[in-house]
Amino acid sequence: MKNLKIFAIALVGMAVLASCDNKNKETVSVATFENISLGADSINSYSTPNVYGWVSGDFGFTTGYSNTYGDYYYNFVVTSQKSNAFSNYTDQYHSAPGGAAAGNNYVVAYQETEGYESTGSSLDITYAKALAVIPGTYVTNTAYTASVIQNGNAYARAFSTDNNDYLKLTFTGYLAGVKMGSVDFYLADFRDGKSIIIKQWTYVDLTDLLIVDKISCKLESTDKGEFGINTPTYFCLDNFGAKN
Repeated sequence: MKNLKIFAIALVGMAVLASCDNKNKETVSVATFENISLGADSINSYSTPNVYGWVSGDFGFTTGYSNTYGDYYYNFVVTSQKSNAFSNYTDQYHSAPGGAAAGNNYVVAYQETEGYESTGSSLDITYAKALAVIPGTYVTNTAYTASVIQNGNAYARAFSTDNNDYLKLTFTGYLAGVKMGSVDFYLADFRDGKSIIIKQWTYVDLTDLLIVDKISCKLESTDKGEFGINTPTYFCLDNFGAKN
């Protein structure tokens, strides 16, 4: 066990040095999701109860399907839907801006509610290459999440400055199981008198994660209940690994 700890510490030290040496030498192949075959205005998701994964550029994205409590998909689902409308649950794969940050395809991520219909899966992105610092990615809300934050629904309250509400997305980077760093991005921020709901594709700098082989994504909201977060736990990603 002691030798394993020493190895992990040495690995982290090497990664920090490598992040400085390789930042401008190695290139990252961006996940644009355009390599995944989709029809116009459609989604691509698996229909077998299990956990699978999408691969685009240098990155792999967990995805899955469950029919234990009715059919539903979780983790990352690839979509080409261009509408930004939200009227009911069938619109869950619409981005708030409508469509992708660039091109046709993007992913909608769904974080399962803890303790309720949960498969125990997590929103993980793998970077097997692990040779360069990941520059960043484009992020936005889904039309569904943005609508509920603004208006509320039967399950979640509308955000308010009185409650100092927020919806925070945290990217945490790991190398060989060792945490390297984390980056927070607020998809909605009603703290300190602000009333911000992200409805446009917004660049998030991920260079503080250093060199990693896995990135975990996790949402946190101030609106919580018996089964965890009440706010719809969705967000959109596009051009993962891109420079601003």
